Amino acid sequence: MYKNIVYVLVIFVALRFMDFNQTTTAMWIAPYLSASINFDWSNFSLLVSMDEVKTFSHLTQEQFFSYYFTKTDNLIEYNYLAKGLVIALIFAKKIFFWMGDLEALQYLQYVVHIGISLVILNIFKENYKKLLFFFIYAVNPLILYFVNYPYYYFWQVVPSVIFIYWYLKKDISLFMLVIFSVIFSYIYITRPTVLFLIILFYILFAFKDSYKKSFIGFSIFVVLISIAPKLSIGPWHTAYVGIGAYQNPYNIKLDDEEGYKYYKNQTGKIINSSNLMVEEIKSDYYNVLKQRLVEIVKENPMMFVKNMLLNITESYSVGYKVGNKTLIYLSAFLGLVMMGLLLYTKQYILFLAIGFASGSFTPYFPPIGAYMYGSYILLVVAFIGVVEYFLRKRVLNEK
Repeated sequence: MYKNIVYVLVIFVALRFMDFNQTTTAMWIAPYLSASINFDWSNFSLLVSMDEVKTFSHLTQEQFFSYYFTKTDNLIEYNYLAKGLVIALIFAKKIFFWMGDLEALQYLQYVVHIGISLVILNIFKENYKKLLFFFIYAVNPLILYFVNYPYYYFWQVVPSVIFIYWYLKKDISLFMLVIFSVIFSYIYITRPTVLFLIILFYILFAFKDSYKKSFIGFSIFVVLISIAPKLSIGPWHTAYVGIGAYQNPYNIKLDDEEGYKYYKNQTGKIINSSNLMVEEIKSDYYNVLKQRLVEIVKENPMMFVKNMLLNITESYSVGYKVGNKTLIYLSAFLGLVMMGLLLYTKQYILFLAIGFASGSFTPYFPPIGAYMYGSYILLVVAFIGVVEYFLRKRVLNEK
């Protein structure tokens, strides 16, 4: 008990040191904050006050965290949001009701991160594993940076934690699997990129534990995501912008504005994060980028293959570093080393888990830190497994 209290205090202090008011732009986060206050539970609709979103956009990032959104009647339905994050915001405000809306979400992420850290620390029996996990994950500045970043990126870690819990304990009851399936479905409507890892979990659970339990759990997951509100998005914008991660003959940069600029050049129409939620505009925008992507793939297929291989290898390391070619290729090299170590130490399950965790986007988009946040805990546990393998090997050799 004493150790857990120390863990909590140290992690919390470390989190506060890593709080630089980091968040995304107002036009991406403000609609979530407004929708959480004006949420229509009867129709499960996201209603947003664009007037208050504009007011919010004129604040400093520090002021973002202390701002309280208010209920209003001048609302529009905003269908470009992940409803799971809106629900997380509503829940956060119930708990941390005295805080600003964004700060409440930030502190909810604190609670989840600290809880995750305690669970894994208490699963490990050996002290060296506890120490490695504590310093490489629980208080790692890179990890804490994203815990302080109140957005849907953070919630990708939850399926990874469930996967690790099963991987380390292997004693999941049917009741617990049902609970996990409900959690999976919620995280899916918050961040759909977790889908591949979730599917891998059910496949491996079927082979290693119980086909029957896996079928029941997966069926619950499928039913829940089928009736859940759909997030109306597509990969075309991300895939087009993703070309800009590396040098390319099309002068595309890794920037959302690149997609908007191309659309304006082709159609003469202006599009941005403000009007992208209009269904007709969004559909036309995606179609224009889809056509261009198909053209580029036909012209230069090897460019996409090269980018994909770099993306995949980087996802086994610290990820993609925007604007730094040296660090990009160093990350890719370290990723190759990690892949080799995982295979050499026979950690095939974690090898697959890390690949699947980022596999929904690495074919066309680089694993920047925010996108691959859910992979970090898998990588840390895998690294601890590598250390354990070589320690055991040394002991055997000494005997």
